Amino acid sequence: MAKFTSLFLIATAAIASLSSAAPVACPVPEPTVDAQSDVFATSVRHTGKATWFTDSYGACNVHWDGNVEPIVALNAHQMGAQSWGNPACGHKVRITNKANHKTVVARIVDKCPGDECAWGSLDLSPAAFTQIGDLDTGVLEIEWNYI
Repeated sequence: MAKFTSLFLIATAAIASLSSAAPVACPVPEPTVDAQSDVFATSVRHTGKATWFTDSYGACNVHWDGNVEPIVALNAHQMGAQSWGNPACGHKVRITNKANHKTVVARIVDKCPGDECAWGSLDLSPAAFTQIGDLDTGVLEIEWNYI
């Protein structure tokens, strides 16, 4: 009976010390933006790099003239695996060159492969790229959002 009483007293003391302990603050994780949570949200600002390309047909199954029309290839990470019929196709984005604050609005007509465009990055037609930078620069630091 003495062992039982001792164990009971130890357990009671342990519970009492736990209940009087100060609460431990758990850090709240920063919100992350992924392809599912920002689907065409106009308020979400993305950052990445802008490159440029020449082509006239791509993943959205439309033809374009990139020397005339400001178009963009969305990075594969945000566009996803689907090509033709992808809901991103046809959406417009506002792209800002972070260095000079020039902007351009471009239409999504293609997908930039994941090994060429990181999350947040875009591949622009010459018509779009030259509105915010010089083709000789080749790569620009950008911010963009859906409009």
